[in-house]
Amino acid sequence: MKMPKFLKRKGNIWIIAIIVILIIAGYFIFGRKNNASSIQTGFATKQNLQETVLSTGQVISETDISLSFQGSGVVDKISVKEGDKVEQGQILASLDESGALATLTSAQGALAQAEANYEKLLAGATPQSIKTVQDSVNSSRQNLINVYNGALNTLNNAHATIYNAYTVVKTLQDNYFLIQNPQGIQVSNAKNDINSNMQTVQNDLNIAETSMAPADIDTAVTQTILSLNDAYDDINIIRAQCDQEIYYYIVTAADKTSIDTQKTSVNTALTGVTALQQNIASLKLALQTAEDQLSVATAPPTQADINLAKAQILSAQGQVDSAQTVLNNLIITAPEPGTITQVDIKVGEQATPSKEVMVLQDINNLHAEADVSEANVASLQVGQSVDYTFDALGPDQHFAGKVLTINPASIVISGVVDYLVKGSLDNIPGIKPGMTANMTILVAQKDNALAVPSTAIINNNSKQYVRVIDDPKTLAYHQVEVQTGLQADGGLVEIISGLSEGQEIVTYVKP
Repeated sequence: MKMPKFLKRKGNIWIIAIIVILIIAGYFIFGRKNNASSIQTGFATKQNLQETVLSTGQVISETDISLSFQGSGVVDKISVKEGDKVEQGQILASLDESGALATLTSAQGALAQAEANYEKLLAGATPQSIKTVQDSVNSSRQNLINVYNGALNTLNNAHATIYNAYTVVKTLQDNYFLIQNPQGIQVSNAKNDINSNMQTVQNDLNIAETSMAPADIDTAVTQTILSLNDAYDDINIIRAQCDQEIYYYIVTAADKTSIDTQKTSVNTALTGVTALQQNIASLKLALQTAEDQLSVATAPPTQADINLAKAQILSAQGQVDSAQTVLNNLIITAPEPGTITQVDIKVGEQATPSKEVMVLQDINNLHAEADVSEANVASLQVGQSVDYTFDALGPDQHFAGKVLTINPASIVISGVVDYLVKGSLDNIPGIKPGMTANMTILVAQKDNALAVPSTAIINNNSKQYVRVIDDPKTLAYHQVEVQTGLQADGGLVEIISGLSEGQEIVTYVKP
């Protein structure tokens, strides 16, 4: 290959060689990546460290009472307005008391009557009063006898009702349900149960008609009620079978109506016998009461009688006290001294029991409350210092306080488990209940502690390391194991051992 003319000159060759050398040097100086430029460093320094927990809460009054009426009625008077200072026991509002006053007057009258009866008991009964009570006994006894005498008619009618039902059911069975299929079996069983109850009622009725003894009539009444209930249930079962499968079509509407009629008749008879039983019980009670009154009237007062009269006085006194309580429930009084901060009712409105109508607060005795997440609450303790700022006063004004309480019960807010922390607030001008309080709680602090940025810490196999610079120019480094302490604010970590003050360390390596 023939050499170009410019290369045949010796001077030109040296120029080319110099250019090549410059290109190679430039590559090494400017073209290669400088690893040191991707490393950020810092120094292990001694600092005053603090670990804090931040939370936002509210200013709360130590006295924060929702006041309400315990009774219902129309608001008659409101004696305070928002901002008024009140004393303990001061009347704040009241409802219309006319009805409650009438009830109290009635109760007081009953008490006076009980007291008069007590005095009368001690004085003894007069012949006229004894005759009056005896007449009451005679009247009550005759009323009971009359009911017993008429009871047999009611029981006979009930028996006839069951008999009529049995007759209709038997005819229905004979016409439609002789086949021993599930419907036929249920109808047969129900019919037999009606017949059994009919026989039981007849037996008890025969005994009562023979003896005419009140006890036998009572037994017949009780059994008749049970039998009527059973018969009613049986008729319901039979009626249901009339609408099952083929019977829905073959049992005539007239026969179904006949069964419904029997059910109504049985229910009517049941109502009559039940009313008879209740009437007998009521008349027995009236007779017993009259006889007791006669015994009291004719016997000299015993200690038991005196105690009873005293108990009646006590009961009447309870009614007076109860009426007085109702009257008191129409009035709201201040349970403690403080300031009325809210009034939510007007004269003429209908008050609802226990519905808040006023708020009483002690605006001179305040504290702060905030919710702290479970991730931070473990580091909090009662007595820790709190630094406050308030949105209402601006971020530059700081106030000191202490952690008063940490509620052991958790609350869940937006899926996060929180705990209520209360902090003290001492005489801060301009602070009012409900204001936003920003709390910085001092958890721990160390002065003059050796610290490095948290980004300098490397975690590896449950151990912690820091990269120490060996050559400040090339930023060559080696790893040393360290022991850390306080995880402080500002991204700082206390170094307990492994580093010395002033050592240059790697804080960040760009990937």
